Amino acid sequence: MLARRPLAAAATAMTAALLALTALSGCSSATAASIAGVAKSSAAHEEHVAVIGDSIESGLGLDPSEAWPALVAADHGWRLDNLSVPGAGFVAQGSDGHDFSAQVDAAIAARPDLVLIGASDNDLGTDPAELSAAIHSTVDRLASALPDARIAGFNALSGQAGDDELAGGDDALRQAVIAAGGTWLDLGQPYRGKAGLVQDDDEHPTLPGQQAIAAVVADKLNL
Repeated sequence: MLARRPLAAAATAMTAALLALTALSGCSSATAASIAGVAKSSAAHEEHVAVIGDSIESGLGLDPSEAWPALVAADHGWRLDNLSVPGAGFVAQGSDGHDFSAQVDAAIAARPDLVLIGASDNDLGTDPAELSAAIHSTVDRLASALPDARIAGFNALSGQAGDDELAGGDDALRQAVIAAGGTWLDLGQPYRGKAGLVQDDDEHPTLPGQQAIAAVVADKLNL
Protein backbone atom coordinates (compact mmCIF):
# COMPACT_ATOMS: atom_id res chain seq x y z
CA MET A 1 0.00 0.00 0.00
CA LEU A 2 2.80 2.38 0.85
CA ALA A 3 4.35 1.84 -2.57
CA ARG A 4 1.15 2.93 -4.31
CA ARG A 5 0.69 6.21 -2.43
CA PRO A 6 2.93 8.34 -4.69
CA LEU A 7 0.99 7.13 -7.74
CA ALA A 8 -2.33 7.85 -6.07
CA ALA A 9 -1.08 11.26 -4.98
CA ALA A 10 0.04 12.01 -8.53
CA ALA A 11 -3.33 10.97 -9.91
CA THR A 12 -5.09 13.15 -7.36
CA ALA A 13 -2.84 16.11 -8.23
CA MET A 14 -3.44 15.58 -11.96
CA THR A 15 -7.20 15.47 -11.40
CA ALA A 16 -7.05 18.68 -9.38
CA ALA A 17 -4.99 20.34 -12.08
CA LEU A 18 -7.45 19.31 -14.78
CA LEU A 19 -10.35 20.64 -12.71
CA ALA A 20 -8.52 23.93 -12.17
CA LEU A 21 -7.72 24.20 -15.89
CA THR A 22 -11.35 23.53 -16.76
CA ALA A 23 -12.52 26.17 -14.30
CA LEU A 24 -9.97 28.67 -15.63
CA SER A 25 -11.03 27.96 -19.19
CA GLY A 26 -14.64 28.50 -18.25
CA CYS A 27 -13.74 31.76 -16.52
CA SER A 28 -11.77 32.93 -19.56
CA SER A 29 -14.66 32.06 -21.84
CA ALA A 30 -17.08 33.95 -19.59
CA THR A 31 -14.75 36.95 -19.49
CA ALA A 32 -14.32 36.90 -23.27
CA ALA A 33 -18.09 36.63 -23.70
CA SER A 34 -18.57 39.55 -21.31
CA ILE A 35 -16.07 41.74 -23.17
CA ALA A 36 -17.64 40.81 -26.49
CA GLY A 37 -21.05 41.71 -25.10
CA VAL A 38 -19.88 45.14 -23.94
CA ALA A 39 -18.17 45.79 -27.28
CA LYS A 40 -21.30 44.77 -29.15
CA SER A 41 -23.44 47.00 -26.93
CA SER A 42 -21.09 49.98 -27.46
CA ALA A 43 -20.95 49.39 -31.20
CA ALA A 44 -24.75 49.17 -31.32
CA HIS A 45 -25.12 52.78 -30.04
CA GLU A 46 -24.85 55.37 -32.80
CA GLU A 47 -24.72 58.95 -31.63
CA HIS A 48 -27.70 60.73 -33.13
CA VAL A 49 -26.74 64.23 -34.24
CA ALA A 50 -28.91 67.03 -35.65
CA VAL A 51 -27.32 69.99 -37.43
CA ILE A 52 -29.05 73.36 -37.74
CA GLY A 53 -27.39 75.62 -40.26
CA ASP A 54 -27.32 77.35 -43.61
CA SER A 55 -25.88 76.72 -47.08
CA ILE A 56 -22.40 75.99 -45.74
CA GLU A 57 -23.74 73.11 -43.65
CA SER A 58 -26.11 71.92 -46.40
CA GLY A 59 -23.24 71.75 -48.90
CA LEU A 60 -24.57 74.14 -51.53
CA GLY A 61 -22.91 73.48 -54.88
CA LEU A 62 -21.90 69.95 -53.85
CA ASP A 63 -23.56 66.63 -53.22
CA PRO A 64 -25.16 66.60 -49.73
CA SER A 65 -22.84 63.72 -48.81
CA GLU A 66 -19.91 66.11 -49.31
CA ALA A 67 -21.08 68.69 -46.76
CA TRP A 68 -19.02 68.72 -43.58
CA PRO A 69 -21.79 67.31 -41.32
CA ALA A 70 -22.07 64.26 -43.59
CA LEU A 71 -18.27 63.88 -43.71
CA VAL A 72 -17.97 63.91 -39.91
CA ALA A 73 -20.93 61.53 -39.61
CA ALA A 74 -19.36 59.07 -42.03
CA ASP A 75 -16.00 59.17 -40.27
CA HIS A 76 -17.36 58.83 -36.73
CA GLY A 77 -20.49 56.72 -37.06
CA TRP A 78 -23.09 59.38 -36.39
CA ARG A 79 -26.75 58.92 -37.25
CA LEU A 80 -27.22 62.31 -38.86
CA ASP A 81 -30.16 64.63 -39.40
CA ASN A 82 -28.68 67.50 -41.38
CA LEU A 83 -31.55 69.98 -41.24
CA SER A 84 -29.61 72.89 -42.76
CA VAL A 85 -31.26 75.06 -45.42
CA PRO A 86 -29.53 77.52 -47.78
CA GLY A 87 -30.29 81.15 -47.00
CA ALA A 88 -31.65 80.47 -43.51
CA GLY A 89 -30.60 82.15 -40.30
CA PHE A 90 -32.03 82.96 -36.90
CA VAL A 91 -34.00 85.76 -38.59
CA ALA A 92 -33.29 85.30 -42.31
CA GLN A 93 -35.65 83.07 -44.25
CA GLY A 94 -34.09 80.27 -46.25
CA SER A 95 -34.97 78.65 -49.55
CA ASP A 96 -37.81 76.82 -47.79
CA GLY A 97 -39.39 80.09 -46.65
CA HIS A 98 -38.44 79.58 -42.99
CA ASP A 99 -35.82 80.78 -40.57
CA PHE A 100 -34.04 78.41 -38.16
CA SER A 101 -37.25 77.90 -36.16
CA ALA A 102 -38.41 75.27 -38.67
CA GLN A 103 -35.13 73.40 -38.28
CA VAL A 104 -35.50 73.61 -34.51
CA ASP A 105 -38.96 72.05 -34.79
CA ALA A 106 -37.48 69.16 -36.77
CA ALA A 107 -34.59 68.74 -34.32
CA ILE A 108 -36.97 68.58 -31.36
CA ALA A 109 -39.06 65.95 -33.13
CA ALA A 110 -35.93 63.90 -33.93
CA ARG A 111 -34.79 63.73 -30.25
CA PRO A 112 -31.03 63.67 -31.01
CA ASP A 113 -28.18 63.13 -28.55
CA LEU A 114 -26.36 66.21 -29.84
CA VAL A 115 -27.51 69.38 -31.60
CA LEU A 116 -24.99 71.46 -33.54
CA ILE A 117 -26.23 74.97 -34.32
CA GLY A 118 -24.29 77.68 -36.11
CA ALA A 119 -24.44 81.43 -36.47
CA SER A 120 -25.02 82.60 -40.04
CA ASP A 121 -23.90 85.43 -42.25
CA ASN A 122 -27.43 85.37 -43.70
CA ASP A 123 -28.42 87.42 -40.64
CA LEU A 124 -26.01 90.24 -41.48
CA GLY A 125 -27.89 93.54 -41.61
CA THR A 126 -30.44 92.46 -38.99
CA ASP A 127 -30.93 94.80 -36.04
CA PRO A 128 -28.50 93.54 -33.36
CA ALA A 129 -31.14 93.54 -30.60
CA GLU A 130 -33.59 91.63 -32.80
CA LEU A 131 -30.93 89.10 -33.76
CA SER A 132 -29.79 88.58 -30.17
CA ALA A 133 -33.38 88.04 -29.02
CA ALA A 134 -34.02 85.54 -31.80
CA ILE A 135 -30.82 83.63 -30.99
CA HIS A 136 -31.53 83.40 -27.26
CA SER A 137 -35.14 82.38 -27.87
CA THR A 138 -34.07 79.64 -30.29
CA VAL A 139 -31.41 78.18 -28.01
CA ASP A 140 -33.67 78.36 -24.96
CA ARG A 141 -36.38 76.47 -26.84
CA LEU A 142 -33.93 73.75 -27.83
CA ALA A 143 -32.61 73.39 -24.29
CA SER A 144 -36.10 73.25 -22.78
CA ALA A 145 -37.46 70.75 -25.28
CA LEU A 146 -34.36 68.53 -25.31
CA PRO A 147 -33.13 68.46 -21.69
CA ASP A 148 -31.09 65.29 -22.23
CA ALA A 149 -29.41 66.45 -25.44
CA ARG A 150 -26.07 68.22 -25.64
CA ILE A 151 -26.05 71.54 -27.51
CA ALA A 152 -22.96 72.85 -29.24
CA GLY A 153 -22.90 76.20 -31.01
CA PHE A 154 -20.35 77.35 -33.54
CA ASN A 155 -19.38 80.58 -35.26
CA ALA A 156 -20.66 81.60 -38.69
CA LEU A 157 -18.64 80.19 -41.56
CA SER A 158 -18.28 82.50 -44.54
CA GLY A 159 -16.08 82.89 -47.56
CA GLN A 160 -16.76 86.61 -47.90
CA ALA A 161 -17.84 88.20 -44.61
CA GLY A 162 -15.09 89.36 -42.28
CA ASP A 163 -14.70 88.45 -38.62
CA ASP A 164 -15.74 91.93 -37.49
CA GLU A 165 -18.98 91.67 -39.46
CA LEU A 166 -19.76 88.25 -37.99
CA ALA A 167 -18.78 89.07 -34.41
CA GLY A 168 -22.22 90.27 -33.25
CA GLY A 169 -24.05 87.09 -34.22
CA ASP A 170 -21.22 84.86 -33.07
CA ASP A 171 -21.06 86.52 -29.65
CA ALA A 172 -24.82 86.37 -29.14
CA LEU A 173 -24.92 82.66 -30.01
CA ARG A 174 -21.92 81.89 -27.81
CA GLN A 175 -23.56 83.62 -24.84
CA ALA A 176 -26.88 81.85 -25.42
CA VAL A 177 -25.33 78.40 -25.76
CA ILE A 178 -23.15 78.76 -22.68
CA ALA A 179 -26.09 80.12 -20.65
CA ALA A 180 -28.05 77.00 -21.66
CA GLY A 181 -25.24 74.76 -20.42
CA GLY A 182 -23.96 73.96 -23.88
CA THR A 183 -20.55 74.03 -25.53
CA TRP A 184 -19.06 76.68 -27.80
CA LEU A 185 -16.94 75.62 -30.78
CA ASP A 186 -14.69 78.31 -32.23
CA LEU A 187 -14.07 76.87 -35.70
CA GLY A 188 -12.28 79.88 -37.10
CA GLN A 189 -12.55 80.15 -40.90
CA PRO A 190 -10.95 76.94 -42.23
CA TYR A 191 -11.53 77.66 -45.93
CA ARG A 192 -11.90 81.41 -46.36
CA GLY A 193 -9.43 82.89 -48.84
CA LYS A 194 -7.58 79.62 -49.40
CA ALA A 195 -6.83 78.48 -52.93
CA GLY A 196 -8.82 75.43 -53.96
CA LEU A 197 -11.06 75.53 -50.88
CA VAL A 198 -13.60 78.10 -52.12
CA GLN A 199 -16.04 77.75 -55.00
CA ASP A 200 -16.18 80.27 -57.81
CA ASP A 201 -18.84 82.27 -55.93
CA ASP A 202 -16.15 83.14 -53.34
CA GLU A 203 -18.57 82.14 -50.57
CA HIS A 204 -19.11 78.39 -50.41
CA PRO A 205 -16.47 75.74 -49.76
CA THR A 206 -15.39 73.18 -52.32
CA LEU A 207 -15.12 69.55 -51.25
CA PRO A 208 -11.58 70.15 -49.91
CA GLY A 209 -12.99 73.20 -48.09
CA GLN A 210 -15.74 71.08 -46.54
CA GLN A 211 -13.11 68.52 -45.55
CA ALA A 212 -11.11 71.27 -43.87
CA ILE A 213 -14.18 72.30 -41.84
CA ALA A 214 -14.93 68.67 -40.96
CA ALA A 215 -11.40 68.20 -39.61
CA VAL A 216 -11.73 71.25 -37.34
CA VAL A 217 -15.18 70.19 -36.09
CA ALA A 218 -13.93 66.70 -35.25
CA ASP A 219 -10.96 68.18 -33.40
CA LYS A 220 -13.11 70.63 -31.41
CA LEU A 221 -15.51 67.83 -30.46
CA ASN A 222 -12.57 65.60 -29.48
CA LEU A 223 -13.70 62.85 -31.84
